This record gives sequence, structure tokens and C-alpha cells, in this order.
Amino acid sequence: MVITLVTDQFYQNNHGTSVSAQRFYNGLVSRGHTVRVLAIDEDNNTAYALKERYFGKPITKIINSQGFQFAKPDKEILRKSIEGADIVHIYMPFKLGYKAIEMCREMNVPCTAAFHIVPENITSTLYLEDSALVNGALWKKFYDTTYRYVNHIHCPSLMVAKQLEKHKFHANLHVISNGYNDIFKVQKEEKPCLFKDKFVVCFIGRFSREKRHDLIIKAVNNSKYRDKIQLVFGGKGPTKKHIMKMAKKLPVYPMFSFFSKDQLISLLNFADLYIHPADIEVEGMTCIEAIACGCVPLVSDSPKSATPQFTINDNSIFENGNWKDLSAKIDWWIEHPEELKMQKEKIAKHAQEFTVERSMDYYIEMFEQAIHDWDKDYDGKDKKKAIKPHIINHYVKK
Repeated sequence: MVITLVTDQFYQNNHGTSVSAQRFYNGLVSRGHTVRVLAIDEDNNTAYALKERYFGKPITKIINSQGFQFAKPDKEILRKSIEGADIVHIYMPFKLGYKAIEMCREMNVPCTAAFHIVPENITSTLYLEDSALVNGALWKKFYDTTYRYVNHIHCPSLMVAKQLEKHKFHANLHVISNGYNDIFKVQKEEKPCLFKDKFVVCFIGRFSREKRHDLIIKAVNNSKYRDKIQLVFGGKGPTKKHIMKMAKKLPVYPMFSFFSKDQLISLLNFADLYIHPADIEVEGMTCIEAIACGCVPLVSDSPKSATPQFTINDNSIFENGNWKDLSAKIDWWIEHPEELKMQKEKIAKHAQEFTVERSMDYYIEMFEQAIHDWDKDYDGKDKKKAIKPHIINHYVKK
């Protein structure tokens, strides 16, 4: 197949969606497909290079601080990337995405869309994540501009699919993990001398409000073993300075860094616990990578987070937003080293459900169905044409 991927960002490694798009691209190419990438590309790597879309210095600075950029659609480049494609896959419900869908309908080229961002990912930056009015308006905008015109949507988790079902997205909702690269695996890794006598707890994620780094700081400071715990944080983002300042109250100051892939694999293999405290998480790629390396997870049970799917032990879940419960769970794992060792093997085996290779099979199946079902005039708001929201979950135990 000739497949066109449409995503604002692709060539950067600081954003989960671009990293998953890169893995998807490599997986498709390795299977013999021809893949075009329509994305921001200041270096003009391909004939489908776009420029960044600017909104004025202050607003663009805020957007970039979250590790995100918006692409500026170019009609001729859009047309060139879509012409001759068997299918077009849209990553985001922003201007580039819905302009690409308009072009697909005009040119009668099948397309699918993915749901990688929920409204709360945006509104939490503005302290409006609890505003039903604002979030509701964004759900409506996403649907009206983008998702109403496709009848096959990729959902990175069952949590996302259920959200789309709840908001009446009239489409086939394919639950497909973004998947982890097989370079993330269990390997023998000794703790560095610096951490030899420490219980190493790590979290890799963008420094932003909804990721809740603050909960980890409070929980560790409350732990009976606070003098023994070494925190390791990886990532960038607007709240990093605040978290670094907050961490000064800890007896053992955390390590803050941005890790290369090799460094990350090493860390996830020698770390004792991986904590994912986010209130809002569409999937949680670094949590998948952690369990693939056998690092036991401890995650929030937030109803807006998908990461509980990566756990297999009741002590790997803590109450959303409750740092005291998180602290108690950390202490439990420290006090049960044999259980921790046993769970490392079990969690690595559980991770195999979410390999990128397995996901590739499901993606291809979705594309083939979408090509077969394609109707350039499909409109989920048209009562005669609209299908009922239908969840297709590939991870249900047969």
C-alpha cells in the first residue's frame, strides 16, 4: 500500500505522538509499504515538508513550551502527499488534520484518524481541566471539524474508545496500542555506584501540570524510607523549574535529565519502581517501555488515564491525586523485595501484549477495513449515514 501519515510533528523526539508516528512509519516500511510523511520539516527531508504555523510570539511560546508545534497547511503539498495514496492516516484534530480530510473527500481517497489528545491535555495548561463547559466545547470542535467524517478511528487505549463512545463519535473505534519498540527489553543491568544503596524510583514524562510530578515529591517526602529513595525524572516542560524547587525539601535530591534511548533502557532495567501519577493519559508510552524492561509500575487510577492497563498487581495502583496512598504503596514495595523481584518477571511478560509488531497487524487490518468501507460523503451527523459507535478491542482475552 501507499500510505500517507499526516501529523503536525514527526521529526522531533520530545513528543509521544511523534515518537509513536516514527515507530509506525518504520513498521510499515519494514513490511514493504510505501509511506509518505506530511509534517513540519524545516530541513525539507521530503517533498511533503511543511512550515510551522505561528500565532504570535507569546502564544507560540506557550505552545512550544508544551513540546508541541502546529503545522501550516499548504494546499499544493497536501494534494501532492494524498494523490495516489491508498489511504491517509490523520494524527491530530487540528488545522492540518481537518484540511487533509477535506482534501481526501475532494479527491476520493480513503482516510482514517487517530485520537491522541483529549481536551484536558489542552485545558490543564490553563487550569481549566475541570471545566465541563470548556472541555465540552473542545470535544464538539474535535468531532465537528475532524472525526465526523471518518468511520474508522484509532484509539490508543480502551479508555479513549470509551470516551469517544460516550461522546457519540459515530465510527468504528479500534483499540490499538501505539506499542513499544523491541529495543526495550529485560537485560542485566547493575545500579550505578551512586545509587548502589538506594531504592530507585523513576518517572519519564513531560513536565506539565497533568503529569503530577508533585505527587511523587510529596509521597516520597512522607515515606518511612525517604532517606533511602532516589528519584529520577526524565523529560522537559514548563513545570520543571517548579518541581526542581519543590524537590529541595527531600533528603535525597532527585536526578533530572533528558535521556537517550540507551540511557533510558539502562535506567528502566536497574530502577526498582516506575511511577506514573498522571491525571490525564491517553496511553502512557513510557509506562509501556518501563514494563517491557521489567520495571514494576505504580500508577494512578484516574478515570482519565489509560495506564492502569499496564498493571497486574493491586499494589501497583494508587488513588488518583492521593499522595498519602502513593506513599503507602511505595513503602509496601520497599518492604516486600521478594514480591518486587517476582513481579518484574511477570510484568515483562504482560508487556508482550503491547509490542509494536502486534500493533502493526491491527493497524493494517484497520486500514484494509477503512479502504473497503470508504465513503467520501460519510458524515457522522447525517442520521441516514451515521453508524453507531462500535468498539473493536484487540486486547480482549479470547
